[in-house]
Amino acid sequence: MKHKSTIWDFIFLPRPILLIPVWTFLLLGYYRAGGERFSIGNDFLIVFLTYTLLVASVYVLNQIMDIKSDVINKKHLLLAEGFISVKNAYIEFAVLIAVALVLTARLPKHYIIFFLISFLFGIIYSVPPFKFKDRPISDFVINALGYGFLNFSIGWLTQRPFSIQTILYSLPYIFAVGAIFINTTILDIEGDKRSNAITTSIFLGMDNALRLSTTLIVLCIAVSILVKDRVCLIASLVALPLFMLALLKKDVKYVLLSIRIGGPLLVLIVGLIFPYFLPLILLIFLFLRIYYKANFSIAYPGLSIN
Repeated sequence: MKHKSTIWDFIFLPRPILLIPVWTFLLLGYYRAGGERFSIGNDFLIVFLTYTLLVASVYVLNQIMDIKSDVINKKHLLLAEGFISVKNAYIEFAVLIAVALVLTARLPKHYIIFFLISFLFGIIYSVPPFKFKDRPISDFVINALGYGFLNFSIGWLTQRPFSIQTILYSLPYIFAVGAIFINTTILDIEGDKRSNAITTSIFLGMDNALRLSTTLIVLCIAVSILVKDRVCLIASLVALPLFMLALLKKDVKYVLLSIRIGGPLLVLIVGLIFPYFLPLILLIFLFLRIYYKANFSIAYPGLSIN
């Protein structure tokens, strides 16, 4: 029976779970630039909303471009499952990007530059003939710079001008995101092969990909110490044994464990710094659980590593 699209399908099409790391790095940039925990003003909120809409549009576009591989990898994404038509997905993409552009036009020029670069990253990551997500090295570099640098820098700009300090303070997060992303591509090796993608993990092989991700975590720890970033240092110190375990065991179960502990721990720490962030995360988890249970009879998002 054909599924009739609902407003909830359109709300969940941009994958709200992926917006959590976006918000996390925005808040980290704000925090490292001297932003106060309990005094986030209207300027940050406008940037927060605008960038959320921009990134959500990119996530919709990414799904449109990845329908084939998403079906193979059985990710239960709404386009791949036929919950929303490609035509309607394009309409949602257009609406999101249009509203984001209207809001962006009201912001200072330095935000516009970073927003445009971020959107460009989304295009070259997902859209042929570029489609860097299916190319080795460029796949994790785009992710590492997009989340670890661009998101962080946009949060930073709400408090201080861009400088060499912005770059230095973003380095731990660039390494952290790169490491986590590489391990996520290991989980999709078989599906990506069937869709003719050549990700970093396919190109390097599982062993070398794990060596690279573990090396990036070590670099993350070293740079966190140098720039005195206790938030990233705590998360990366906890993650390192898990990455090393994945490297030693070379088992997908342990690769999944490395992803599901280190990244969420960083989010949790940010949630403790900014207490109002935790209720937002919990609401997203609750609504996603209800939605996916009703439509797919699965517990998503899940914490199990089996």
